[in-house]
This record gives sequence, structure tokens and C-alpha cells, in this order.
Amino acid sequence: MPRIAQRSIESLKHQVNLVDVVSTYVQLKRAGKSWKGLSPFTQEKTPSFYVHPDRGFYKCFSSGEGGDLFTFVMKQENLEFIEAVEFIAKKFNINLEYEEGGPSREEVSLRKQIYELHEIATTWFHQQFLESKEAAPVREYWQNQRGFGMDTAQEVKIGYAPAARNAFALYCREKKISPAAMHQSGLFFARDGEQNYDFFKSRFRGRLMIPIRDVQGRVVAFTARQLPQTPDDDPAKDAKYVNSPETPIFHKGRILFGMDHARTHIKDKDGFLLVEGQLDAIRCWSVGLHTAVAPQGTALTEDQVHLLRRYDPAYVECLLDGDSAGRKAAVKYIPLAFKAGLEFNFLLLPEKADPDDLLREHGADALTPLRENAKSGIELAIADSLPEDRAPNTRDKTTALRAVFELLQHVPSEVAREDYIQIASRKLNVDPIAALRDFNNAPKPTQYSPQSKAPHTASQAVKDPLLTQATWELLWLVSHHPEYGNKLSEIIDYEWINTKSAAGRLLDRILAELKEGLIDDATQTENLVESIEDRQLLAEINLKDLEIENPKAHIEACLQTLYKNYLTARKKDLEYRITNTEANSDSQYRLMKEVSQIRKTLAKPLQLEL
Repeated sequence: MPRIAQRSIESLKHQVNLVDVVSTYVQLKRAGKSWKGLSPFTQEKTPSFYVHPDRGFYKCFSSGEGGDLFTFVMKQENLEFIEAVEFIAKKFNINLEYEEGGPSREEVSLRKQIYELHEIATTWFHQQFLESKEAAPVREYWQNQRGFGMDTAQEVKIGYAPAARNAFALYCREKKISPAAMHQSGLFFARDGEQNYDFFKSRFRGRLMIPIRDVQGRVVAFTARQLPQTPDDDPAKDAKYVNSPETPIFHKGRILFGMDHARTHIKDKDGFLLVEGQLDAIRCWSVGLHTAVAPQGTALTEDQVHLLRRYDPAYVECLLDGDSAGRKAAVKYIPLAFKAGLEFNFLLLPEKADPDDLLREHGADALTPLRENAKSGIELAIADSLPEDRAPNTRDKTTALRAVFELLQHVPSEVAREDYIQIASRKLNVDPIAALRDFNNAPKPTQYSPQSKAPHTASQAVKDPLLTQATWELLWLVSHHPEYGNKLSEIIDYEWINTKSAAGRLLDRILAELKEGLIDDATQTENLVESIEDRQLLAEINLKDLEIENPKAHIEACLQTLYKNYLTARKKDLEYRITNTEANSDSQYRLMKEVSQIRKTLAKPLQLEL
């Protein structure tokens, strides 16, 4: 695939103001030359997220995240680097130039082809639903049995997958969709390496098709509802709902159905309405509850809760089925909500009640009595822990408090924990001071710490300048003083650079490109730093101000450090090999001689001239 031209990426960075990009996601206020707001990466009450438009970088001091406009979009929209560049260019109506004349259909990224295939599939399935004779009973089912209007079907792009084994595959052949994209899309069954369209079998056959969209509104997957038309030879014939499998563009644990719709309706003091299934969410929209979203047929995940929190809702209402499964699912939501700092309110339906039926019959007003009797996470946890058939005794209350204490381990704020204990104490009619004392004395869960597994790691990182200061400072120097980059790329021995660190890998890459003449100076790094980790490192380097009076002397000092650390590491490796080599052998003698030579070299400074 042709790369986006370096000049085009640089031009994009100059034309687009980082504040304009970030403001879409974060409410910013001016702070001197910079802008600040609440972190989009973690929950906080005091702003620690700063945007520096003059330098083109942001920094979040509460989470340590940092980067440029591409990093920000990559993280917020779950995109690869090239996709982030194209996303920003499209958003601000800026044309991009590609090397070698630009991408053709065959040359575009596989991910982009898969997105295109899903758009084609959405249009084709929807057309089948609206026009085909085979789908006539499906249209009747949609309107009469499910009680939805055709206007809703048009808005959501409800579709129908024909029962024929290869009907959609043959349509893909007409549209010149590549077999590679079809293999990776999750829409077909086919043998590995299959190129013949006739042998691609549709995954979804004889089913009602519900498109699943990401936050940008792009179709990334489908949920398929069983119908009488579902053929007997369908491998998932007995499954009421079948979802797309995980693909390069669909990770079900990271996407909430309907977020592209709901996020445009969230306003100040508004909250999301979390329901169980896709059709429940569509029902909510049809009665005016436009902030409804749903998980992808699985338990709610941390990524999905983080997605909710991104839009800073005042609360999240959970409307789940009234059966025991719905209640159990609700209880599992509580620690996720606490960890994210979100306020979940649970709207409890009567036993065997169904949200879809309730809203279909009574509209949005059906939620009014449920909201009046809604329970908070703490209240639901207590209710779930207490007996239903008698008044709770002391042991019951103690058990309920223990359940609350376990949940409070997920609450980061000490003030919030004490407030929750006060609420629990009132509900259980116990002394809040005694409850707080019990909480403080309760055993805390052990948390994984990298240091507990490898206690030497932290001290090594501090003491080893090769892994930290010298490499990092060289990166800073060639970025802020690019006039020294070309000479440095010629005199440095690339074996001196420890590429096990992020700074080492980036330095090695930049200097290698300079040496080969692929870039003019070390500021032209856009096509070299495609990972978020590299971009965060680059942001840290560009936002840091070092007081260096003589950059040339400082570069030479850093090279001395890299050189000596390389030799020291080499000497240690040889000494280890000596102890594991046969005594008085020729091999041991050669190793000892090399160690002796390294010691002599270390005693002398490196002779170089930048």
C-alpha cells in the first residue's frame, strides 16, 4: 500500500488546530497559552489534561498519556495511524497526497476494504428487506409481530439475508470485492485461501439483519435474528441471535450498540439508558428514548463502561429483564460502574416483564414508575444479599456489609467510599461509624504489581542510563536541534543503541532513515511513528524543556554514555560465558583476551568529533 506523502501529513498537522480536534471530546478552557480540561483517559474532578496548540501536543498528568492529534484520534476512535490521518483529513475536508500516485482498490488497506464490504452488505441486505418477495413475510413480522414501523427500518437500515448459500458472495463478485476482504470480514464461511466466489458460503442466511455501528457510524458487524426462513442446514439454526465473529474491525467487548446514535443526543445533566439487546435499544429510540445503548449480546465490559464515561453522562440507567438472569447481570455491572466513577441507577422490572413489551405498550412514560423506585448500585447489592422472606438479622446485615465492602474496593475516591458506607448503614439500620471501622479493618485484596514479580526491575531502570537518560536525551536533542541529526547518524555505531526500550527503538529508526537519506531531518517522523507508544514518547520529548547551553557537547556526552554502557554490557556477557566455558581451553582464553581488551578500551574516552 502506498504511504501517505510525508509533506501531506506535515501539512495536515500545520492546518489542523489540536484544540479543534480535542474539543470534540473534551470541554476545554484556556489556561495561558495552553488549554485544560478533565482527562478523557481517567476519571478525575480536577483538570489535569493540558493541550499545547503551539507545539501540537497534549499531556494528561493524571494518567501519563500524551501525544499529538494523531495519537489522540487513534486512542479515542480506536484507529490505526493511517486511518487516524484519513479520519482527520476527512473531518476537516483536507485532501491527502499518496506516494506512487495514490491508492487503488487493490492497494488500500485490508481494514478499509472490510469497512467498504460492510457498507455494501448493509445496503444490499436492506434492499432485500424492502423489495424482495422472499422477505415479504419478514416485513410483516417486523411490522405486525415486532410492532416497528418501516420508517424505523429505514433509519436503522434493517436488512434481510436471503436463504441462498452464495447469493451475497456472487453480489460481491459483481462489486469486485477482494476474496481477502471476504475471508477477514466474518460474513462468510470458506476454506483458507479460497479464491472462487462460488465457494464462499454466507454466514447469515434467512435472518433479519441488524447493522452494528462504531462510534463513527461505520458498520462493523451484524446481529442476525432467527426467522422461519432460516434454512435447516444453517450451522446455527437453533440460535435465536447470531453475531458477527471478532474481525480486524469488530471487537464486541469494545463497542456498544447504538452509541453512534445515542452520543449525539447526550446533553448536560443527561444520562445513558443501558438495555440488554439491540432490538430493545431500537424500541427505545422509536418511543423517544434516544440515549439507549446495548452491549453486544455478552456481559458488560470495562471497555464498554469506559466508552460510556467518555461522554461524561450524569448517570447511567440500567433497564434489564425482570428475571433472575437480568438481576444477576445488574449486580455484575456495579463494580465496573464504581471503578469508572459512574453513577448507575437500576430500573427494576417486575418478574417476567420484558422491556420491549413495556415500551411498545406504554411508550416512554412506562419508565416513570420504574425511575421512582430505582435502586443505586449499593442498594441493589444490599437487596441482593438479604433474604426476601423475612426481616434481616445481625448475621444477614454483616453478610450484606461484606458484599458492600468488596464493591467499595473498586471505588478510587475515599470520600465516595465513606458516602457509600453511610448509605449502606442507613439501609441496614446499623451504626455508620462502626460500619466504617469494619471497612477499614477488613482485609484488602492483593493487587498485582510488576515489582512483586520482578523486584529488581525498578531499580535497574533507574540505575541504567542506557535504558533511560542518555537515549532519551539523544532523542530530545535530535528533535530540538535537527541540524546535528545527519552527522550523528553517520558516526554512531548502531550496536550502541539498546532497542529493547521504546526510546532506543525510535532513535534507531530515526537515525537509520537519516543515514539512508529517506528523511531530511529528525523532525520528519510522521511515517516512522505509527504506534501510540511511540507517539506518546514523541509528545513527552517535544513538551519537555531542557536547559542545554551546548547541544553539540551534550550529544557527545550521551554518545560516550551509550558507548561505555555497550562495552560494559558486552564485558558482563563475556564474563558469564567464561564461567560456563571449559577451564584453560582455547575458547576460554579467547574470551578472557577480549575482556581484557574491553577493559583497556573503557579506560580511554571515545574519540569522536560531531
